[in-house]
Amino acid sequence: MTAELKFYPYDHPELIPAGSIRCFETEMIPYPDHRRRRILVWLPADYDGEKRFPVIYLHDGQGVFECGDGRHKLQADRALELLRVSEGISAIVVAIDTAETRGSELTPPLRRGERGAVVNGHPVPIIDEPSTTDLYAEFVVNTLKPMIDANFATLPDAGHTCIGGISAGGSASYYMILKYPEVFGKAIVCSPGFPMFSLPLMLEDLDSYDFERLKDHRIAFYNGDQGIDVTSVDYVLAVYRKLKEKGLDRRQCMFLLDTRQTHDEKPWGKYLPEILRFLFREDNAEF
Repeated sequence: MTAELKFYPYDHPELIPAGSIRCFETEMIPYPDHRRRRILVWLPADYDGEKRFPVIYLHDGQGVFECGDGRHKLQADRALELLRVSEGISAIVVAIDTAETRGSELTPPLRRGERGAVVNGHPVPIIDEPSTTDLYAEFVVNTLKPMIDANFATLPDAGHTCIGGISAGGSASYYMILKYPEVFGKAIVCSPGFPMFSLPLMLEDLDSYDFERLKDHRIAFYNGDQGIDVTSVDYVLAVYRKLKEKGLDRRQCMFLLDTRQTHDEKPWGKYLPEILRFLFREDNAEF
């Protein structure tokens, strides 16, 4: 039985215009070093403890909500409030903070590209730490999600559960929906760090993947085409095309490209309402 969580107040509730945020800390059980992490749970304005809601799990929790530090945020709360008022789309957001161990946690164990590789004139970042994304994913699936489902009014099935992230978090989200399609029915993959991996091997892995596991799933890709995002756009487009080739139709798979944008929370936040609309609107045939 999951223990009742001990919540504490969000530092800047005045910066959250609608809904409310609850905070708690938890041990990341699969990790042997007993690392702990802050979790932020945003509850929409129409949350009453009885009506049940979809849940969106987002990596890099420090970049999800306004906190007064002057940096751009995803503003997932504002995106969902806009959709709640305009289209009746509402969801709980669970933001998972990251730490200095982010590189190992969010860089999945996909087969790596060549060391020192250059893509579109830009060197590919090198992360020498061994991947612990399998442990991180196990934490989300077997520790965090049961906590959230036990303490909040959620719709716990895969069709109402989304995993999402940006940059390395985008790579992790892509990896996690493929590994746990019975848990996550939707994924947000923004400007992922795909160039760190071998594109031919990524596409080869998709050729051997059982796509029956994704028959009712939705994946939203976004990428800019300026700065470091230049390195990932061709990779993301290739993966998107492979998914379409394997049978995911326009209601299941979307690719947004803004050639003016770089690798930053401002454009990611700008397109988040459209991404969430695609993922959660019952009839998204127009996309």
